[in-house]
Amino acid sequence: MRESFTEITHLEPFEIFYVGERHKTFFEYPPHHHEVYELNFVENAAGATRTIGDSHETIGYLDLVLMTGSQLVHVWEQGTCPQHDIYEITIHIDPNTFRGAMMDKRAFASIRRMLERAQRGLAFPEPAIQIVREDIINLAQSNDSFASIIRLWNLLYRLSLVDGARELSSSSFVDSRELTEDIRIEKIKQYIVKNYMREISIQDLAEMIGMNTDAFSRFFKNKTGRTPNRYLNDYRLGIAGRMLLNTKLSVSEIGFACGFNTICHFNRLFRKSKGCTPSEFRENF
Repeated sequence: MRESFTEITHLEPFEIFYVGERHKTFFEYPPHHHEVYELNFVENAAGATRTIGDSHETIGYLDLVLMTGSQLVHVWEQGTCPQHDIYEITIHIDPNTFRGAMMDKRAFASIRRMLERAQRGLAFPEPAIQIVREDIINLAQSNDSFASIIRLWNLLYRLSLVDGARELSSSSFVDSRELTEDIRIEKIKQYIVKNYMREISIQDLAEMIGMNTDAFSRFFKNKTGRTPNRYLNDYRLGIAGRMLLNTKLSVSEIGFACGFNTICHFNRLFRKSKGCTPSEFRENF
């Protein structure tokens, strides 16, 4: 993995958020991470690449990503983008804004869930970006600090209601501790962390918290946004991604070490998740 650095952002201690608006000819900022939350909007950069943790994608004309993981390495790069007037707006938000009793209130539930998901990077679909585009631009160009705070909360609320937002990096790859509202979910997650390399059945997980398999599957998906099998496979794939980059083990050895019964199954799920084979992933990074 390429080196990254901890960015010292422009967000002042007495400010809630900072907005940077820029027109540029190419992407030049190196891979980095930071403590503050970031909402990054990019326009007119089709063909550029975006790397968030172990997610590597080519972006379209519009791109919008929310990131709340303090160790989530991210970078936008030129790729095959031919444009010379790239428009970018970066919003850095103090994480303390979302801590305290207010965020526990029901009115903020959708924002709270969105921030939890964004620990892995959360990409919004282009139709949704088109809807909030003017909101983002108006926020960037506003000179009224109090009105800007209202605009920011409204923007976050609208984004929290979007269907189709995608988590990008594997949770295990970025080593994020996703917050949940139920201790039973934490029990399941900790079991997976300790036993992902072994065979794990949905029935075993359900019995751990006294549920039948159907009720458990509905409960787990409602709390995490993913089925138990999807979560387990995502976790295993994240571990596999780290091993591909940090060890010299063969693809087969890594697949079996991460709990996949066959290499064909490992390769198929890896390609579906990352858009490339394990070997290509190792070579690309």
